[in-house]
Amino acid sequence: MTSEPARFASILQLSRIDRRRFMASAAIAGVWQSAGAAPVSDDRLPDGTAFARWEKPLSFAKTYYVDNTAPQADDDGPGDKAHPFRTISKAADVLQPGERVVIAAGTYRECVRPARGGTGPAQMISYEAAPGAKVVITGSEVLKTGWRKETIPVAMRFPGSAVETGPEVTAWRCDLPAALFPDAYNPFALPSIMGQWEWLDPKTTDIGPYLRRRGLVFVDGKPLEPMEQLRELAMPHLPPVPDFTVPPVPQNGLPGRRRGGPIMQEVGGSPGARVWIDYTGTAIVVRLGSGTPTDHQIEITTRQHVFVPRQSGTGFIRLKGITFQHAGNAYPFPQNGMVSLAGGDHWILEDNTLEWANGIGLAIGIDGDSGFTRGGGASHIIRRNSIRYCGVEGIGGMGTSDVLIEDNLIEWCGWADAERGWEAAGAKFHFARNMLFRRNVVRHIRHGNAIWWDVGNANCRVTSNVIADIQTVSAAIHFEMTRQPNLVDNNIVWDVRNAEPGTPGQRGCAGSGIFINATDNLIVTQNLIGRCDNSGIFAILRPDRKNSGMASGNSVANNIFAKCGKSAIVFINPNNKADCNVYVAMPEKFQGYYQGENKQYLDLAAWRAHGWDKQSVVAEAEIGFDPDRLELTFTSRKPLPQVHPVARIQNDMQGRPIRVAGPLADPHTRHVDPRHRA
Repeated sequence: MTSEPARFASILQLSRIDRRRFMASAAIAGVWQSAGAAPVSDDRLPDGTAFARWEKPLSFAKTYYVDNTAPQADDDGPGDKAHPFRTISKAADVLQPGERVVIAAGTYRECVRPARGGTGPAQMISYEAAPGAKVVITGSEVLKTGWRKETIPVAMRFPGSAVETGPEVTAWRCDLPAALFPDAYNPFALPSIMGQWEWLDPKTTDIGPYLRRRGLVFVDGKPLEPMEQLRELAMPHLPPVPDFTVPPVPQNGLPGRRRGGPIMQEVGGSPGARVWIDYTGTAIVVRLGSGTPTDHQIEITTRQHVFVPRQSGTGFIRLKGITFQHAGNAYPFPQNGMVSLAGGDHWILEDNTLEWANGIGLAIGIDGDSGFTRGGGASHIIRRNSIRYCGVEGIGGMGTSDVLIEDNLIEWCGWADAERGWEAAGAKFHFARNMLFRRNVVRHIRHGNAIWWDVGNANCRVTSNVIADIQTVSAAIHFEMTRQPNLVDNNIVWDVRNAEPGTPGQRGCAGSGIFINATDNLIVTQNLIGRCDNSGIFAILRPDRKNSGMASGNSVANNIFAKCGKSAIVFINPNNKADCNVYVAMPEKFQGYYQGENKQYLDLAAWRAHGWDKQSVVAEAEIGFDPDRLELTFTSRKPLPQVHPVARIQNDMQGRPIRVAGPLADPHTRHVDPRHRA
């Protein structure tokens, strides 16, 4: 038998990653034994180690200034406060490590391409808005001239058709000259889909959203509804937003789909206004809600990026307090973010707003701009940003390591309805290592997962987030083909709906809280998971994929499950643990156990016969959550039973000692916003 000193010495000889795997495996094995273990604080990873910190207080050797409204602004000037640069791009050309640019309020229509990054934590390059200034960097241009009036009949006559021409409506056409598009990139001439999408099956998937043009049009800041045919501009009214409480009717042998309704209206589109793009991509025709083009500001996207380094692998850059908007980029993969870090490392993005990307808002890992960079996506800090109105993904990251994503608002992403390309989410990552995703609000996601860790993720912690109002053919939190330990704790997951009612969605999980997709060694503890159309936790196997997990070694403890339409937990492997959970307002047979083709839904007594939930309880309570006000309503006839913390987690999402199941030690009506605003 190996002695304890010899065993400890052998552990020390392991690599850093192997030590983490060893310690995390030990944590899984002893998940129920918390006595005597050191508590896991807010910044601890699943293996018990502290999240790696590198940030230092910043001071700058030189400050440049940009102000495109100042009369004395000149890109050929010194860029000082008295004689600022006119463009941010000029500052991006001259900034050196340890320098910054302060940008005055204004709208800057350019793609900023930094020539270089910093050289270390104390020698970063910073792009920042002046205190209190609204700085907008946009990938759009204003169409002021070139409009000509057209009339379109309400019903257009087709050859051999008896349809009569109805009253005419007024529309406006504008030709789009090639000079309008930098880098010869015209998003109106390109389909949104890019790359290889062999898994798009036209027999089961409407490919219309994938072939939609990348270009977006805005009137007075609001997007226009894209129409597939010119004559649709003349429809008296846009079709209503689909009612997701009523199952769709299958048509032409295809599953029931929610097609035909507006894609922009729920996310802030211009009411009644719409646009048709000429087949050549060289002209647009718009119908306005009122007035003529001269009465409005009409903007069109002319770039796929708003901010991207000139060289891949550029690091140590900070972006602070800036609004980035309007990108006509493609759907991933490959990923091209409106803001792309191009495989760089050690970026800080804080207090920014990213909105209205056709594809991805923010790309932080290996992407379409990173080339052959090695080690890209390392050690980023993404905090206190608002990321919204992205067609497919708010944040996308491949191959990241040691990334901190905290205190952000991610909302209204996925509107492009391209979820069956399997890249749609509020935030999605591949091969993430040592990620801390905490204290974020992810809400109002349409046609996408809320957050998704896809393939080969290790030692990632998802903690103290609010995730609510998610509409998806998948789930709110998705771990796919991940075998190393990861941790999901102290989150509120509420109101997850099937985006295609009447269909099973992605391998049967549509409308579930957490999707354990051929994933092992996931700890799920101290969460509130409720109001899910399907299951609170749904597990599957993937015999079609190599190196996938067996949906085993997962632990589900100290959670509250409420109002799930079909089940609280679906296990597919007996080698899993579940205990000390609380179940509220569930169906009679609220646990699922799948073995091959044998799918059973069991009541609690039958479920316990498998060794699960021996100490769990069914409670009488009323629970609700308002995703806009971030208000939790919780009333219970009896106090919830006390629990013992697992996985060394001692505090709830608000930092108080854990007493009961769920993310709050005192689960009563309260405002729950996890974001720190210090």
